[in-house]
Amino acid sequence: MTENTLKITFRQADEHRHTARERLRRAEADETNDTIEQEVRFILNFEEFDDIARLMRTSNLELVEAIVSEEPNSIRALAQTVDRDYREVHRNLSTLESLGVVEFQDEGSRKKPILRGGAKNIDFSIRFPQATNRGDVPETFA
Repeated sequence: MTENTLKITFRQADEHRHTARERLRRAEADETNDTIEQEVRFILNFEEFDDIARLMRTSNLELVEAIVSEEPNSIRALAQTVDRDYREVHRNLSTLESLGVVEFQDEGSRKKPILRGGAKNIDFSIRFPQATNRGDVPETFA
């Protein structure tokens, strides 16, 4: 991964906090042999299936892809790029903004959609917790 990557995860907040604390501990201990920086620019963690479902809608993913590949300079230009109605694109971008995936740069009277923090890549990581012993698995699955 690179610093231009937005990492999107699911139910991994505890893991991210642990990793951040470990980086801080290593930095405070002046451990400079290994890289201490975070390997991605931003980590966005979702806790609810509904948030993942909203992000993974085809219409939203098409916008994310167009933002990265075409770098449109406005919402209107993005709507033209994906050949969709401006209002629909604006509504989808509002959803992506509320999820924290997209933000806007003001360029005069235009709003340029970009990935959070100006990232150029997205890394999705969706892991489901596994039961630690058979006692944690419902009988219907055992």
